Amino acid sequence: MSEVMDNRFTFGDEAYFLSESVLGIPVASQHTWRLPQPLPSGALAALHDNLARGPLSRLAAAPRVPGARYRWMPAPAGTRLTIDEQPVRPEQLMRWCDDQLAAPIDPLHGPAWWLSATPVTDGGQLVSFVTRHTIGDGGLILQAIDAAVTGDALPRVPDARATSQVVRWRDDARDAGRQLIAAGRGTVGAVRAARRHTGEHSATPSVPADRARTPLRADRESSYVPAFVAVDLAAGDWRAAAAARGGTSNSLLLMLSAGLVVAAGLAREGDTIGVAMPVRLRGEGDYRSNVLGGASVPVEVSSSRYDDLRQVRAATKVALARATDPDEASMMTHLEPVARLLPKAVIRKLVERMPASLVSVSNVGRISPEGSGLGGPTARSMMCRGVHRNVTPDLMRAAGGGVTTWLQEFGDRMTLTVEGLDPDRMPDRDALAALVTDELARWDLQPLDVW
Repeated sequence: MSEVMDNRFTFGDEAYFLSESVLGIPVASQHTWRLPQPLPSGALAALHDNLARGPLSRLAAAPRVPGARYRWMPAPAGTRLTIDEQPVRPEQLMRWCDDQLAAPIDPLHGPAWWLSATPVTDGGQLVSFVTRHTIGDGGLILQAIDAAVTGDALPRVPDARATSQVVRWRDDARDAGRQLIAAGRGTVGAVRAARRHTGEHSATPSVPADRARTPLRADRESSYVPAFVAVDLAAGDWRAAAAARGGTSNSLLLMLSAGLVVAAGLAREGDTIGVAMPVRLRGEGDYRSNVLGGASVPVEVSSSRYDDLRQVRAATKVALARATDPDEASMMTHLEPVARLLPKAVIRKLVERMPASLVSVSNVGRISPEGSGLGGPTARSMMCRGVHRNVTPDLMRAAGGGVTTWLQEFGDRMTLTVEGLDPDRMPDRDALAALVTDELARWDLQPLDVW
């Protein structure tokens, strides 16, 4: 059986699942659409029903043999749709989106996702789709949304054959054996990678000095959401700003995001910041939950950054090529199968000492016409984000980090979503919005809307 047709957890699935089960910090994935006019209730019901038959309607099942991976099974049917009657004002949009994060998503017991909608006082409608990152990355979510709009049938699990869903004890035992072999090979590969990259220097992320002594304690009663802001931009203006400086959409996103942490006082002009960036590895017909790699791009926030993007463009090209080259796999990549076999107490200690990324960016790309309007007119704004739940301001201070940004294009617009991870320097939406709009102005970019 090919890797793509395997219903077992990928390492990405496992990483997000362990964040929830070991640290108590799940990551909610939310996609929202601000539509110019409401969808008929029947259209939302049809979207819900089609999603229930799609690849996001899956739940994890535990193995019966230690060392074997969890596997995905189709989720049982159920209603996961809420349509509010009371309209929200435009200035309340982000608050309403935050409230939807409280949906009782559970990758083990369900529900796997939740769809909700509310009217807006300006005559439009806001639609939210929430799931866990464990269940699907952005690529799978967008595929599932497109198929739900068009009515196309996609498999609910990577291998939808009936025989694949009958898992015997010996199947778990066989998978456990494979993981032991993979761990051995990974250890050898990690040693070789460490030797290969000896002497290389990379940007160092910003980490609080007391990070190693501060446990990351989740609070399951906390409803705290870090500061977020969504900024709508003209897609043509964004591309023109990048091209005028010898850059691309990616390089502008990286440099603008790095500039935000300088403006916030978390880095200094002249610093080189390692910007974390996910890399798509999903191929055609691949319906696994999380199929992403990662790249770290060294971005020098020099005094000339607003005039020339050629250096960061070249650095991005090198980092993305390395991230997709198996021969250039990092030591940490090789150690993934080893980490899978570690006791949970050891994993917790390791994670609590891992440095947080000062800057993370995700260029989602262009959304399909189907996904841009959910079957109706193209949205006037779209937001996608990953939100850590059960966190508190104290936990965010202990974790470190600066900003995370997401960019997606639809119609003739783009939405830039920014999360401020420092609760002191970016304490709320208004403070973050001011920081972002000021930075955009330095790139001659004027927001169409900020919410």
